[in-house]
Amino acid sequence: MLSLTASENFISFLVRVAPALNAGSFYFFLPPYLTEKGEWYFPTSGVMEEFVRLLSKSAHSLFGIELLDWRPNGGSTAENAVMLGVCRKGDAFIHFSHSDGGHFALEPMARETGREFFHLPVNQRTLLIDVPRLGTILKENPQIKLVLLDQSFKLREQPLREIKAILPENVILCYDASHDGGLIAGGIISQPLSNGADIIIFNTHKTIPGPQKAVIGYKDKDNMFVKPISQTVVDKLQSNCHAECILPMLICFKELEFFASSYADQILRNAKAFAKALKYEGFNVSGESFGFTETHQVHVIIGDTDKALYTVENKLHPAGIRTNNIEIPGSNGAYGLRLGVQAMTRCGMKEYDFEEVARLMKKLLLENHETVKIRHEVDTLNSCFPRNPLGYGFDQFMVKKPSHDSSDVDKAINGFLTEVLR
Repeated sequence: MLSLTASENFISFLVRVAPALNAGSFYFFLPPYLTEKGEWYFPTSGVMEEFVRLLSKSAHSLFGIELLDWRPNGGSTAENAVMLGVCRKGDAFIHFSHSDGGHFALEPMARETGREFFHLPVNQRTLLIDVPRLGTILKENPQIKLVLLDQSFKLREQPLREIKAILPENVILCYDASHDGGLIAGGIISQPLSNGADIIIFNTHKTIPGPQKAVIGYKDKDNMFVKPISQTVVDKLQSNCHAECILPMLICFKELEFFASSYADQILRNAKAFAKALKYEGFNVSGESFGFTETHQVHVIIGDTDKALYTVENKLHPAGIRTNNIEIPGSNGAYGLRLGVQAMTRCGMKEYDFEEVARLMKKLLLENHETVKIRHEVDTLNSCFPRNPLGYGFDQFMVKKPSHDSSDVDKAINGFLTEVLR
């Protein structure tokens, strides 16, 4: 399949095999703070603690995280842990509505546990948070203790500094970077923790090309909510933390340290080229007023929910194109395609390749060419971009031995790989 989902990625060889090297059948779930040994203490060799130390060091380098909790098994766990840890019963939080791209997991948990919620005011033309209106909502509702930017259908960078400036001192600002984490690491989108956020959460399998895991990171290691949030992760929401994913996350983070800048730059170039090409071919592409996209995502408006689902299930998928349908933010309730370029960017696709994808989609969806013929053209294009070795990662170094004239980057990468494999 030509993978154009915005919420998945291809992972490098070493990230794929690392769980098998990492004692996956053994428990390890120490919290990110010192704790007394108790009933559920499992002795460790120290290896896992060292991996966590290295992961935390890398997270600090990439995202400015001072204290890292690696244990959440997914983005939903991370965001619910923050919501439950910061907000007590009767407290409230404010986040994106579903129609503005908010994540589906928060509101059901809030209803079940007695937390109130509000929706962020969003300008439907610019897709940016209306900061003055947000300030009014906060003044009128002092029970709001958390602003959670949990946007999954994300085309733009939000004004974090302006948001932080109007927040009362007792309100926490949490940024969900699950979709744009790789772009943040690469400098395309501003660092949330440097621009007002107190907490950053993200899963590690979208623009961050790692295992299906998640983290919670704190700007201040003495944040008063570290323990309540961490204790919500374990043992209220989960017990097994899948420690076999620590090493794959570490390898993925080290790949980002070396390659995030060029990777993120190409993602944005590809997304903008894809959006412009789709518009040129006749599709209704969201966000033209701001250049279509500032992230890895491109949104194409199709129609009602049934038509959008039919397009994904009965047109694109049989033709070899994998994506999904969503309610498009800013479209007055219309549904369509959420396309992502990050996975195929790792496979080597450039701007002109995505322009070819747009032409194929036009043939399929607008000109109603036979699906079997388009499938052949998609397969031909797809065959030019193998999944191994992947770009912007360590695959290219796995069989390469350092030489006397190796670059400093080559030597650093090979040194890291040698240590990990040892």
